[in-house]
Amino acid sequence: MIAVILNGGRSTRFGEDKSNFSIGNLTMVEVVFNKLCEVFEKVILVGKPHPKLPYVVDKYFKGPVGGLLTALELLDEDVFLIGCDMPCVMPEVVKRMLKFFNNDVDAVVPMLSDGFHPLHAIYSKRMEKHLRKSLLEDCSFKTAFKYARVVFLTEEDFKDIKGWQKSFININTKADLKLLEVI
Repeated sequence: MIAVILNGGRSTRFGEDKSNFSIGNLTMVEVVFNKLCEVFEKVILVGKPHPKLPYVVDKYFKGPVGGLLTALELLDEDVFLIGCDMPCVMPEVVKRMLKFFNNDVDAVVPMLSDGFHPLHAIYSKRMEKHLRKSLLEDCSFKTAFKYARVVFLTEEDFKDIKGWQKSFININTKADLKLLEVI
Protein backbone atom coordinates (compact mmCIF):
# COMPACT_ATOMS: atom_id res chain seq x y z
CA MET A 1 0.00 0.00 0.00
CA ILE A 2 1.12 3.51 -0.77
CA ALA A 3 0.06 6.79 0.83
CA VAL A 4 -1.23 9.39 -1.62
CA ILE A 5 -1.55 13.07 -0.79
CA LEU A 6 -3.90 15.03 -3.03
CA ASN A 7 -1.99 18.21 -3.80
CA GLY A 8 -4.43 20.10 -5.97
CA GLY A 9 -7.31 22.46 -5.65
CA ARG A 10 -7.50 26.21 -5.98
CA SER A 11 -7.39 27.09 -2.25
CA THR A 12 -10.02 29.76 -2.95
CA ARG A 13 -11.28 30.03 0.63
CA PHE A 14 -7.72 30.03 1.98
CA GLY A 15 -6.63 32.91 -0.25
CA GLU A 16 -3.29 31.39 -1.32
CA ASP A 17 -1.87 27.96 -2.10
CA LYS A 18 -2.44 26.22 1.22
CA SER A 19 -0.25 23.23 0.37
CA ASN A 20 2.76 25.59 0.38
CA PHE A 21 1.66 27.52 3.47
CA SER A 22 4.36 27.35 6.16
CA ILE A 23 3.72 25.57 9.42
CA GLY A 24 6.93 26.08 11.34
CA ASN A 25 9.84 25.18 9.06
CA LEU A 26 7.76 23.05 6.70
CA THR A 27 4.95 23.59 4.26
CA MET A 28 1.56 22.09 5.01
CA VAL A 29 2.02 19.31 2.45
CA GLU A 30 5.48 18.51 3.85
CA VAL A 31 3.99 18.13 7.34
CA VAL A 32 1.42 15.65 6.00
CA PHE A 33 4.13 13.83 4.00
CA ASN A 34 6.40 13.42 7.04
CA LYS A 35 3.60 12.09 9.23
CA LEU A 36 2.60 9.52 6.61
CA CYS A 37 6.23 8.40 6.31
CA GLU A 38 5.84 7.13 9.89
CA VAL A 39 3.31 4.58 8.60
CA PHE A 40 4.10 3.95 4.92
CA GLU A 41 7.30 3.13 3.06
CA LYS A 42 6.05 5.00 0.00
CA VAL A 43 4.30 8.37 0.01
CA ILE A 44 3.57 10.33 -3.16
CA LEU A 45 1.68 13.47 -4.17
CA VAL A 46 -0.94 13.57 -6.92
CA GLY A 47 -1.57 16.94 -8.49
CA LYS A 48 0.65 19.99 -8.48
CA PRO A 49 4.41 19.42 -8.76
CA HIS A 50 6.52 19.85 -5.63
CA PRO A 51 10.23 20.70 -5.72
CA LYS A 52 11.24 18.24 -2.96
CA LEU A 53 8.59 15.51 -2.83
CA PRO A 54 7.74 12.72 -5.29
CA TYR A 55 4.61 13.39 -7.33
CA VAL A 56 2.55 12.38 -10.31
CA VAL A 57 0.39 14.78 -12.30
CA ASP A 58 -3.37 14.27 -12.11
CA LYS A 59 -4.55 12.75 -15.41
CA TYR A 60 -8.18 13.78 -15.08
CA PHE A 61 -8.41 17.17 -13.36
CA LYS A 62 -11.82 16.10 -12.01
CA GLY A 63 -11.29 16.88 -8.34
CA PRO A 64 -10.46 14.33 -5.64
CA VAL A 65 -12.18 11.44 -7.46
CA GLY A 66 -9.98 12.04 -10.50
CA GLY A 67 -6.89 12.35 -8.31
CA LEU A 68 -7.60 9.03 -6.62
CA LEU A 69 -8.26 7.34 -9.96
CA THR A 70 -4.95 8.72 -11.26
CA ALA A 71 -3.16 7.24 -8.25
CA LEU A 72 -4.78 3.82 -8.55
CA GLU A 73 -4.03 3.62 -12.28
CA LEU A 74 -0.47 4.93 -12.27
CA LEU A 75 0.77 3.45 -9.01
CA ASP A 76 -0.95 0.07 -9.39
CA GLU A 77 -1.38 -0.33 -5.62
CA ASP A 78 -3.99 0.08 -2.92
CA VAL A 79 -3.78 3.54 -1.40
CA PHE A 80 -4.35 5.51 1.74
CA LEU A 81 -5.66 8.85 0.47
CA ILE A 82 -5.46 12.18 2.27
CA GLY A 83 -5.70 15.85 1.40
CA CYS A 84 -2.69 18.16 1.55
CA ASP A 85 -4.65 20.34 3.97
CA MET A 86 -4.81 17.80 6.81
CA PRO A 87 -1.56 18.48 8.72
CA CYS A 88 -2.90 17.01 11.96
CA VAL A 89 -3.17 13.48 10.56
CA MET A 90 -2.28 11.02 13.31
CA PRO A 91 -0.25 7.94 12.37
CA GLU A 92 -2.03 6.00 15.13
CA VAL A 93 -5.43 6.73 13.54
CA VAL A 94 -4.14 5.66 10.12
CA LYS A 95 -2.78 2.41 11.58
CA ARG A 96 -6.16 1.72 13.18
CA MET A 97 -7.87 2.21 9.83
CA LEU A 98 -5.48 -0.24 8.18
CA LYS A 99 -6.73 -2.97 10.54
CA PHE A 100 -10.15 -2.78 8.85
CA PHE A 101 -8.79 -3.13 5.32
CA ASN A 102 -8.78 -6.57 3.69
CA ASN A 103 -9.44 -8.31 0.37
CA ASP A 104 -13.19 -8.31 0.98
CA VAL A 105 -13.58 -4.52 0.97
CA ASP A 106 -13.05 -1.85 -1.66
CA ALA A 107 -12.68 1.06 0.76
CA VAL A 108 -12.42 1.96 4.44
CA VAL A 109 -13.94 5.38 5.05
CA PRO A 110 -14.58 7.21 8.34
CA MET A 111 -18.25 8.19 8.72
CA LEU A 112 -18.20 10.50 11.71
CA SER A 113 -20.77 12.81 13.28
CA ASP A 114 -19.65 15.62 10.93
CA GLY A 115 -20.02 13.45 7.82
CA PHE A 116 -17.89 11.04 5.85
CA HIS A 117 -14.18 11.60 5.20
CA PRO A 118 -13.24 10.26 1.77
CA LEU A 119 -9.98 12.23 1.87
CA HIS A 120 -8.77 10.38 4.97
CA ALA A 121 -9.54 6.88 3.73
CA ILE A 122 -8.19 3.64 2.27
CA TYR A 123 -8.98 2.47 -1.24
CA SER A 124 -8.42 -0.85 -2.95
CA LYS A 125 -7.17 -1.04 -6.51
CA ARG A 126 -10.65 -2.49 -7.24
CA MET A 127 -12.12 1.00 -6.71
CA GLU A 128 -10.92 2.01 -10.18
CA LYS A 129 -14.07 0.76 -11.93
CA HIS A 130 -16.34 2.47 -9.39
CA LEU A 131 -14.44 5.75 -9.69
CA ARG A 132 -14.72 5.63 -13.48
CA LYS A 133 -18.51 5.32 -13.13
CA SER A 134 -18.48 8.30 -10.79
CA LEU A 135 -16.49 10.38 -13.30
CA LEU A 136 -19.16 9.67 -15.90
CA GLU A 137 -21.94 10.70 -13.52
CA ASP A 138 -21.10 13.45 -11.03
CA CYS A 139 -17.46 13.02 -9.93
CA SER A 140 -18.48 12.29 -6.33
CA PHE A 141 -17.27 9.73 -3.83
CA LYS A 142 -20.88 9.06 -2.80
CA THR A 143 -21.63 7.83 -6.31
CA ALA A 144 -18.53 5.60 -6.34
CA PHE A 145 -19.49 4.19 -2.92
CA LYS A 146 -22.91 3.11 -4.28
CA TYR A 147 -21.12 0.49 -6.38
CA ALA A 148 -18.41 -0.50 -3.89
CA ARG A 149 -18.02 -2.60 -0.77
CA VAL A 150 -17.21 0.07 1.80
CA VAL A 151 -16.50 -0.32 5.50
CA PHE A 152 -17.60 2.87 7.22
CA LEU A 153 -15.80 3.54 10.50
CA THR A 154 -17.41 5.50 13.33
CA GLU A 155 -16.22 7.33 16.43
CA GLU A 156 -16.43 4.02 18.28
CA ASP A 157 -13.58 2.65 16.16
CA PHE A 158 -11.22 5.41 17.35
CA LYS A 159 -12.46 6.23 20.86
CA ASP A 160 -9.49 4.66 22.66
CA ILE A 161 -6.98 6.84 20.74
CA LYS A 162 -6.42 10.05 22.67
CA GLY A 163 -7.26 13.12 20.58
CA TRP A 164 -8.20 11.05 17.52
CA GLN A 165 -10.53 13.80 16.27
CA LYS A 166 -7.63 16.07 15.33
CA SER A 167 -6.57 13.60 12.63
CA PHE A 168 -9.61 14.73 10.63
CA ILE A 169 -9.02 18.49 10.87
CA ASN A 170 -9.11 20.05 7.43
CA ILE A 171 -7.62 23.51 6.91
CA ASN A 172 -9.87 25.38 4.47
CA THR A 173 -9.53 28.99 5.62
CA LYS A 174 -6.96 31.10 7.44
CA ALA A 175 -9.33 31.04 10.44
CA ASP A 176 -8.95 27.25 10.52
CA LEU A 177 -5.25 27.73 11.33
CA LYS A 178 -6.36 28.49 14.89
CA LEU A 179 -7.18 24.80 15.17
CA LEU A 180 -3.46 24.06 14.84
CA GLU A 181 -2.71 26.16 17.93
CA VAL A 182 -4.70 23.86 20.22
CA ILE A 183 -2.78 20.78 19.13
